Amino acid sequence: MEFFDAYFLSSPGSIIVLLLIVAFLANGAWPRLSRQKKLDVSRRSESPVNKSSGSGLSVIKEPEIPEGWWNGRDVFELERRALFSKSWVYLAHSTQLTKPGAYQSFDIAGFPIFLIRGKDNQFRAFHNVCRHRAYTITRKETGASTVLGCRYHGWSYDTTGKLVKAPQFDDVPGFNKSENSLFEIHTRTTGHGHVFVNLNAEEPSPFESSTLATLNKFSNAARLGSSEWVTGQTLTANFNWKLGPSDSHYADLVAQLEQQIAGVDRSSLMTKIMKLAMQSNNQADCSLFPSSFFYSFKDAELWLSLSFFPATETSTHVRYDLFDCAPKMITDENVLTRAIERPIQNLVRNLEAEFRLVDGDLTELSPNSREILDCVQKHDRLERAQGSPILPAMHKPKGSSLFQRAEQLCKELDCSGPGSHVDGNGATPGGLDW
Repeated sequence: MEFFDAYFLSSPGSIIVLLLIVAFLANGAWPRLSRQKKLDVSRRSESPVNKSSGSGLSVIKEPEIPEGWWNGRDVFELERRALFSKSWVYLAHSTQLTKPGAYQSFDIAGFPIFLIRGKDNQFRAFHNVCRHRAYTITRKETGASTVLGCRYHGWSYDTTGKLVKAPQFDDVPGFNKSENSLFEIHTRTTGHGHVFVNLNAEEPSPFESSTLATLNKFSNAARLGSSEWVTGQTLTANFNWKLGPSDSHYADLVAQLEQQIAGVDRSSLMTKIMKLAMQSNNQADCSLFPSSFFYSFKDAELWLSLSFFPATETSTHVRYDLFDCAPKMITDENVLTRAIERPIQNLVRNLEAEFRLVDGDLTELSPNSREILDCVQKHDRLERAQGSPILPAMHKPKGSSLFQRAEQLCKELDCSGPGSHVDGNGATPGGLDW
């Protein structure tokens, strides 16, 4: 070290040589460092950044959106097959149906279904069509009956969907009541009372553990406890359902809801003091694929569910329900109803206005819409490979061949009668997918 100090610090020539070596090493190392930096950037840019030719600029590449994404009939039909025929969809909370025979009707992407609480207190869902002529079973949105009958030929079903009465059919050759039950839909009720359905006629996909974990986290944070249904309704509006599920729309809605509910005095002075002392806050929210949102209010012991169900490619059923986590708090139901109606109506009006302005080539998709697009494209590839539409919700008829032939003859006689609508191919328009 003494030699090094003595030689290199005392000799000017040596100092020059040392500087040249340092410059040479720096000149050789810099390109490698520069290339490494560029390599790191390119790796980060592989997805979703795509370099445009010529300019050298990098731009975000949005997923390819099918033509008619926002208003096309073909896209809507594909969504019915790809999503709503085989996905788990939130339908209702158990407190909406409190006694045996209580039912609620829904229209999900053109599939008429109903949910009913059985005499055994189990929740079951069925396609809302009679097995005889596909006429509607439940004609009201909500009601209660342990025996549900079709008005066409008087076929009647119990709360488990079994056919219990079929006038003038008991002596028909090959007819078997057990083979003519309502088409049942896969149903899953969580520990906190949230009811989901899956319309797949075959074995459905497993109920996602991540969905259950998300919902449990919300339910625990919101302290749902012994909830009671307060109010709710279904609004039909003119916009494509995919515009609804969006964090920005949810944020605007929550702000308005909190402002409205803040004006409703639900707690006694002592309760307010206790909450302040315990620093209690039940505010929580979560969204579930494909189109449901849940929100628990900050200090009101209330929570809300909101779902967007497609009716057509240009119209949507908006279903909302308000629940009370502390039913002992006496609050006028009409006051709560008015408090949440205005924010929901504002949301619907904004979505209708947005839909009128939406461009068919719009590429700015929400994360939820991207997930929808991914599901639709996967199903479309399966159909292309098969060469025909795949209808997961379609049920195959059962029964003897003799009875099936008699049924077909009866249908043809029905179709030729007054009030029937038969196309040029001898088929009724709007054939069933289930």
